[in-house]
Amino acid sequence: MTDTPTKPVYDALKEAGCKMDNHESDLYVEDTETSRDIIARYDLKAKPFTSQVDQGPWLELPFMFQPFWDRKPR
Repeated sequence: MTDTPTKPVYDALKEAGCKMDNHESDLYVEDTETSRDIIARYDLKAKPFTSQVDQGPWLELPFMFQPFWDRKPR
């Protein structure tokens, strides 16, 4: 069994230099071996899609754009 990561998946992807985008709280990350490995460590399910901007493969992680939640009033 692996240890649960302590930082948000957004931070791990950012630190790894993954190309990311978002809409509201949804996080989009370019579909690469690195991004898939990080997402797997968090035991998350990402939905693949083709970007309308660059026609490349991307992954959608609903509600995982951490800056959205950091700005949200509590």
